[in-house]
Amino acid sequence: MALAFSKINAQTSTSTNFIVQPEADRTLLFDTNSTGESKNLVWGIDTAWPDLANFKRGMAFMDPENVDVVRVSYFTEEPLVNGELHPRIKEAIDKRLGYIALLNRPMKLTMNSIRFSVDPSFGTPGNYNPVTWAANIAATIKYYEAAGHEVISISPCNECDLGNNYGNGDKPFSAALNTELRKLNELDGIRISSSTLNTDQALLWYTYLKETLDEGNTHQLAGSFNNYASFFETVKSDGKYASNDELHNVIEAMVGLEYGMEMGIWWGTPEFAGGQFVKASDGVRLGYAEHRSNWTAAAVYRNLDGKVEGFIGASERQAKATSYRFVSKDKAVFYDGYGPHREFVMNIPGGTGYHQNQPNAERVINIQSGEDIQPAISGMYKLVNRASGKVVQVANGSANDGANLEIGSDTQQTYQQWEMSLVPEDVGGDFTYYKIGLGSATNKKIAVDASNLNNNGNIITYENSTSLNRHWFIEYDEDGWFYIGNRQSGKYLDVASINENANIRQWEKRDAQSKDSQLWRFLPIDAPVEFNAPAAPTNLVATGKEEAIQLSWTANTENDVAGYTIFRASSAGGSYSTIARNVTTTNFVDNTRTSNGEYFYKIKAVDNSLNYSSYSNEVSATTTGANTLVAHYEFEQNLLDKTSNLNHTAAAGTITYGSGEIGTDAAELNGADNFLQLPADIANQEEITVASWVYWNGGKIWQRVFDFGNSQDQFMFISPYSGAGTVRFGINNGNGLETLNSSAKLTEGAWSHVAVTLGNDSARLYVNGALADESSSIIARPIDFKPMFNYIGKSQFTSDPLLNGKVDDFRIYNYALSASDIAALYNKTLSLEDCGNNCIDGLTYGPIPANDVLKFNFNNTNSTLKAFVYDVNGRLLLNKNITNSKQLNVSKLPSGMYILKLNQDDKISIKKLLVRH
Repeated sequence: MALAFSKINAQTSTSTNFIVQPEADRTLLFDTNSTGESKNLVWGIDTAWPDLANFKRGMAFMDPENVDVVRVSYFTEEPLVNGELHPRIKEAIDKRLGYIALLNRPMKLTMNSIRFSVDPSFGTPGNYNPVTWAANIAATIKYYEAAGHEVISISPCNECDLGNNYGNGDKPFSAALNTELRKLNELDGIRISSSTLNTDQALLWYTYLKETLDEGNTHQLAGSFNNYASFFETVKSDGKYASNDELHNVIEAMVGLEYGMEMGIWWGTPEFAGGQFVKASDGVRLGYAEHRSNWTAAAVYRNLDGKVEGFIGASERQAKATSYRFVSKDKAVFYDGYGPHREFVMNIPGGTGYHQNQPNAERVINIQSGEDIQPAISGMYKLVNRASGKVVQVANGSANDGANLEIGSDTQQTYQQWEMSLVPEDVGGDFTYYKIGLGSATNKKIAVDASNLNNNGNIITYENSTSLNRHWFIEYDEDGWFYIGNRQSGKYLDVASINENANIRQWEKRDAQSKDSQLWRFLPIDAPVEFNAPAAPTNLVATGKEEAIQLSWTANTENDVAGYTIFRASSAGGSYSTIARNVTTTNFVDNTRTSNGEYFYKIKAVDNSLNYSSYSNEVSATTTGANTLVAHYEFEQNLLDKTSNLNHTAAAGTITYGSGEIGTDAAELNGADNFLQLPADIANQEEITVASWVYWNGGKIWQRVFDFGNSQDQFMFISPYSGAGTVRFGINNGNGLETLNSSAKLTEGAWSHVAVTLGNDSARLYVNGALADESSSIIARPIDFKPMFNYIGKSQFTSDPLLNGKVDDFRIYNYALSASDIAALYNKTLSLEDCGNNCIDGLTYGPIPANDVLKFNFNNTNSTLKAFVYDVNGRLLLNKNITNSKQLNVSKLPSGMYILKLNQDDKISIKKLLVRH
């Protein structure tokens, strides 16, 4: 797959589906709520190389109203006849005018030279006549304008750097011709430009001709990224118009737009990704990243309708494979329906050398937040039509090539079941598409019959191949309904009527009033086709905690309810966003609300047929921000957070478990290919304590116990072995590194306890319960930069080694623990945190693991503390009142794991108890 996504699992908190994304070559940060940067472009289609199919496809993917300009040609194969164009030249131009007529309006034209030969009347190489050449150009302009169009730009030589075969190849003649053109009234108000193929030649030609030019124009079929970008920057700084009148893919548009290009004309045709980029560029750019030596780039745009899309592209002839990490800075979002995630990684393939195995790859991805989120599409489905309520089927259940597609009532037949599978990254060009296969056991794919480009083109099944008529894109509309469009034609699946056995065909996108004939729902094959929504969930309750909001509600009574979707807003009746889907319980924890404040919630039920209920009651709750344990990872054969915040972590690589210092197990990190990542919002704190037991195996400097950050300029970490030979804590909020250091590196081959506290007036580093260093001048705090990439065992710096060792009892608090608190953690006198309003005042117990005696402390000595010890099967082994001695003898219990239940009046706590003799 092109995208690094995981299987969608039932959610119990906002971190349930949290996964570690692969490493990426570049990171692109974007903010969905940003005002963005406007970078608009004049867009065009080419007729210089006349291809009716390309022109029609370009119109379909761009939408005709987005075609601002058309590139046309002048010719030198025939002489002027009494100052007018030769009949054969008029015939060639009329062909192009016929294409332009499909746009149904007068168009602006940009004109260049297409030369297969030069008539002697225009001179010979090395002796061209600028006067007759200019007269030919003027006559051509008159002919186009007589047809009702306006020529706005002329490139007297196309790809000048290629010499006499494609351009003039003669700088002095080009300068003379440009000078001659200036004398002609026909050129008044028309820009004169030069054109190059190789970006390494672009500035050489432009600089030589600059005094005779209004416009700088280059293609990108060779040459460096640096020169492509600097060409547009130079042209713009000179106050001239910057263009590329032969765009071959999205990257040329994306990079050109970034550095000043004002006009882009598609040479072949924009496909789905290109067409979406055309529309998105009318909006604002939210983020951009590039890999110049690999000739790849990526960007995120928000179009005028508010739709956010990510784009990625690679040079047609020079790209190297590159991975990009897209990161939403402001909130978790859905990527093509997967999520909510803050980040995802997309790969763009490249070739093996110039013009060698280059797939000319590009892709677009839908980035969503808000209430109505598309489903993620992959696997087996029934394709249900909205207008008719019927499904796509093969006529008569035929297995033959060319079998017709129609709609019919769902009868659970295999010829009504379809597999959606993404095309491979290196399919060639745009790889946003799916193939739609008949079942999972056949080789038949849905195709446009005969690659028809017109409305009413028939839809069939045919043997699988790489033909573009078998590639399909999906566009989300609303409420689980999609348009399904074809790569070859740019047109959409459409039903001729709502009747049984009505034909399925393709048609241009319909208006809002008649769109239902083109809308399709991807329904699981075991779900019935029905449209009866479940009842709204009832009795939704929100309970505010220190660092999270707990939701609970009454289960729906319908048998076909598949789960619940959770929505959150920051104000009553405000703009709601989806924060979780596929919740199959009646409880949910929103653990991303680390900032104090009131938050509002609603939920919906959804059934197996993807019908959503109306909203539940609206509720609200406030996070208190009171001191608490935010996350606690015991690593007892799992990566779960043991607090009620459910801030579960995720692993890169395979995590094994070895003997721990607290409890039975610890997470083993091998220093080679595994580490842990914590949820993005977990460290957004004004004050913080991070504490952990570490068994360090030694090795290279700058390993990390933890590293919470966003980049190499924003982070906080503890390293067991710094370049100075110390245990080091460091923090950088973008204003420079501030550090605390111990006197020596961490002991190798032994368990050690490390902790850092950042309070409102000081920062302190502890090693083995003792203060190692402190400072009142360190003022940076994680809330200043809100770290998103939070690692155990990994650095923000890719050059730093991974941690080689074990980690146990990893804790994060939202306040600075005192020195005695840290000492208690080191001495294994554990406080019974996270017991909500049911805490036993001042209760601690330890050591853990216990040997012979377990000691207790608690505030209310006038009330009896009762201790019960059970084995793992629930059998009561010990039962004792804890009196003045405040201890429990466990010497007769065999080594092992037990359950400790403590009760004082109406307060109760239950914890694991490890005994080790």
